[in-house]
Amino acid sequence: MRHIDRLPVPEILFAKQKEWQQKYDEKRKGSPHCRPDSSKYAHRSIVDQLWSMSSGKCFYCETKLSGEPREVDHFIEVACDPSKAYEWDNLYLSCSNCNNKLSDSTISVECVLDPCRDSDEVIRNNITFEDEIICPVANSCKGLDTIRKYRLDSEALDYKRAKWLIKLSKVIIRIEAAMRADSRKELTDEERRCLLGFTQPSSPYSLMCSVYLEKIFSAPDFVFRSK
Repeated sequence: MRHIDRLPVPEILFAKQKEWQQKYDEKRKGSPHCRPDSSKYAHRSIVDQLWSMSSGKCFYCETKLSGEPREVDHFIEVACDPSKAYEWDNLYLSCSNCNNKLSDSTISVECVLDPCRDSDEVIRNNITFEDEIICPVANSCKGLDTIRKYRLDSEALDYKRAKWLIKLSKVIIRIEAAMRADSRKELTDEERRCLLGFTQPSSPYSLMCSVYLEKIFSAPDFVFRSK
């Protein structure tokens, strides 16, 4: 999870939100537990704007959604507050794993991290990684609840993150070999840019990669160091 800055309301939602909400409110009078129309809150232009916000990643787990199911999640569940069914600030882009989250009655959103509200610093103060395994920082309740609510510790996510770490590790091994061959202890600018690319918000699992690289660079027996 990384902090995400919210972009302006898509034009279709700006123009249609009130109308869509009124129709949904009328429908609920006869069927209180009905769902809002996903063809509206997941309109292509809305999904595209959410996609741009997160560089095509799930807001919660950072999985790239190219070739993956992409779903629009209500951060505050419609069952808890139907008035937010078409509210822009309540719409998040999610993978199917994270959208299969625990209900608010089990873990409230008030108890978890919010990528659109919390800064990267706040997020890192609550969740971290041991290789591909996500875990709370110092038994943080908010970190643990976030992991549990969005199923961030699922086997499927562990597998995807592990594959990405293998890719990063191969880059590190290649750079280390080049540095040994050149008898140098400093990274070139190109090598540094390559490694930092894994930590950028647009990269998959960028928080995990940041944590991993920080541990690698701090290891006393590691061959190279940054300037």
